[in-house]
Amino acid sequence: MVGLITDWLKQPEKLAQELEQQKADEIPAWLQEKRQSALQKIQTMKAPSRRLESWRYTDVNRLIKDLDSFQSTEHHEKINATEKKDSVVIVIDESGYTGIGECPDWLTIQTFNNMSPGDWHEFDFDSESVVSLANDLLVQTGGLISIKKTSQPINIHIVYAFDEIDDWKYIRNQFKLAHGAEVNIIEQHQTGRINVINVYDLADHVVLNRSHDIRLNSSEQFISFNLFEIPENVTVTNMNQHIGGSLQHHTHAINFNKTGSKYTSGSINKSFDNNHITDIVNVNHSFKNNQSDVTHRSIAKDQSQIFNNAKALVAVGADQSEIEQDLKNVLLSPDAKIFSKPELEVYADEVVAAHGSTIGALDETALFYLRSRGINIDQARDIMIESFEQEAWVC
Repeated sequence: MVGLITDWLKQPEKLAQELEQQKADEIPAWLQEKRQSALQKIQTMKAPSRRLESWRYTDVNRLIKDLDSFQSTEHHEKINATEKKDSVVIVIDESGYTGIGECPDWLTIQTFNNMSPGDWHEFDFDSESVVSLANDLLVQTGGLISIKKTSQPINIHIVYAFDEIDDWKYIRNQFKLAHGAEVNIIEQHQTGRINVINVYDLADHVVLNRSHDIRLNSSEQFISFNLFEIPENVTVTNMNQHIGGSLQHHTHAINFNKTGSKYTSGSINKSFDNNHITDIVNVNHSFKNNQSDVTHRSIAKDQSQIFNNAKALVAVGADQSEIEQDLKNVLLSPDAKIFSKPELEVYADEVVAAHGSTIGALDETALFYLRSRGINIDQARDIMIESFEQEAWVC
């Protein structure tokens, strides 16, 4: 074996042994076939490197380092999911989906053993997304989460909590939301080195409010690929907080598959120490009369770095599309780096599109004004940073 298997995942002999140890009754035959297909494809690819656009600003060697090799001077408190009394809490750990108890009538959870081949969402991963192709090959837990419409909004809290924190955990969550459902989903990291694929398969007239709350210490890592399949008259709000971590790499793919829908996303990216954070949003306007609005606010200090990328592709015939991209970034240290790249690729007429990106320091005039009111320098900076972050809050 060559490429990614040898360079990143593990030695081929160890990988083959682990795959063989998983008995046929633990993994359905159709999933074994999917894995073999992924294995054949991944053998033709190389490991992620700075030659790839999506990994250009990330130290890919961190993918294989022991987590205890990263030292942290700053930590962020985790949210206690058990305090979310109005939510159905689903804990994902070594045992799969746990902590649920008896599922309410509107919720059905099927693990891989209970899924059919037709339930599996097929991807055409390329070299840019090879780390997600690795998920297809090595996925350990996950399944299909189906949600029906109810008379009241539904609240679900997803928590990643693995005891083993050094080895990569590969998870796939496929959410299927019924016609007219209104759902609020919070996804949160507690412990674990995570590589996750989230698929949001939405029916018409769905309202989805999704919060991605990933707060890591400097020794933790999190990779996610998030796909939103959006049909007719759907509203999706996607709020992301990516804080810390030796490595965070998030890709959001949005497909407008019918008309009259809106996707709004906000991202707050905060890096410190020597963190590396990547936040990529790709929106495909394949049909007319859809709206996308992407707002990023990123803050980097110490020797950390952040890469922001928002791209909208407007296909031929996708008239009346509306696109807005607003990427603003603040550097708090001379050695911190932020790379920011909004993109528009338009092949239709009658399109309203705007994009912009700025990178700079905190406004010295505003700092002076706050200090003249008796506020010390640290408090003044905190006030300005909080105000800056609030611009990205969309839900």
